[in-house]
Amino acid sequence: MKKSKRILSVLLSACIISVPFIAGFTAEAEESVSSLKQQLEELENQNQEYQNILNETQKNINEKEEYNEALVGKIEVLSEKIGVTHQSIDELNVDIDNKQKEIEKGNEDIEEQIQTLCERLRTIYMAGNATDLEIIFGAKNFSDFIDKVQLIKTLSNYDKKLINEVNGKLEKINEQKMQLEDDKSELENQEASLQTDIDDLNVLVEENDAVLKSLYSSNADAKDALEILELESQEIDNQIKAYYAAQEEAAAAKAAAEAAKKPQSNESADNGSSSQTSQGSSSDNNNSSNSGDNGNNSSGGDITSSGYTWPVPGFYYLSSEWNEDRYTYNHGAIDIAGGGIMGARVVAADGGTVAYAYSGCPHNYPKNGSCGCGGGYGNYVMIDHGNGKITIYAHLTSVAVSTGQYVSKGQTVGSVGTTGYSTGPHLHFECRLNGVKYNPMLEF
Repeated sequence: MKKSKRILSVLLSACIISVPFIAGFTAEAEESVSSLKQQLEELENQNQEYQNILNETQKNINEKEEYNEALVGKIEVLSEKIGVTHQSIDELNVDIDNKQKEIEKGNEDIEEQIQTLCERLRTIYMAGNATDLEIIFGAKNFSDFIDKVQLIKTLSNYDKKLINEVNGKLEKINEQKMQLEDDKSELENQEASLQTDIDDLNVLVEENDAVLKSLYSSNADAKDALEILELESQEIDNQIKAYYAAQEEAAAAKAAAEAAKKPQSNESADNGSSSQTSQGSSSDNNNSSNSGDNGNNSSGGDITSSGYTWPVPGFYYLSSEWNEDRYTYNHGAIDIAGGGIMGARVVAADGGTVAYAYSGCPHNYPKNGSCGCGGGYGNYVMIDHGNGKITIYAHLTSVAVSTGQYVSKGQTVGSVGTTGYSTGPHLHFECRLNGVKYNPMLEF
């Protein structure tokens, strides 16, 4: 929905541009066609720039997606380890329960042994409450005496051994239980450590997801910008076609009118001369327009300084110089900037006729892409100084002249702004000879 609104706004802007253009055909209109062709070139450069951004963004997306897959893979491995650890803890819990049952069984055995011992002592007591000495001295003879002493000793040793065996078994079971509990504690620590690793990885996944979301957004913006630039290029191309169609229609109408007349011979000669002159002018203009397609390195003829006046009085800092390398294209103009330049007066570098003045761009703020106005120039003025020379004043806040108006050298034509494809307040000052850009500094 958002993209549709943006594309619609471009189309509406393009329509606003096309109305005065098509309706205002003058002798200088051919220069406007040359300007439109140059705008097409600028849009192609912008298109390449956004394509590079799109490629770089897609590369980053691929890298982040691979990184995300690696993180997810680590999380899966750690999750499996936690599952194994859980299983080991469960098994230890079973072993601990079994040891506890063995301890309880051992306690029961001790209780039974104690009960047996108590029963035996009770029997001895019930038999006469005799002491060990009474039993010994009650012997009938020496042999009976020895037997009784040995019996008492055996019974005493048996009782001690029985109790010691039961206690030893209980101690061993308790040690085994403590070892199992230590193992369980260690596994629980391992599980906690693994869970911490998973939590850390989840944080990285969330951060990476945020980066991916931003990259997806940048990717979508770049695609939208490319689509908008394509629409702008198509609209400008349509304007150029409309101009030539109108020229052909006018020529055809004129030819039909002349054919319908039956002029005298001297009138026919005059008309023929006029027609030849018009055709020569059109041919010159077409050649000028075509030469503008040759690029920044082409030559439109010998440059002779006209002694231009500086277009922004009081501001002389160049934020971009002539033919500056901008990766995908060279900057065929100079950019004049400086503190406080916003709204500063822009003057005509020399006298001439305003070939075109556009003031339909409301987007007077810094931006990193085209807003769809003026083919990237935003609000701009183009002045024809004669002898094939024109100057262009772009990214204006306001325009103070109109198409077809004559302006004198130093006359205010607008004010500095940042409309169109502009990253900040400055004046884009461009010079052309026969439609071909050249270094403006040659004129000062």
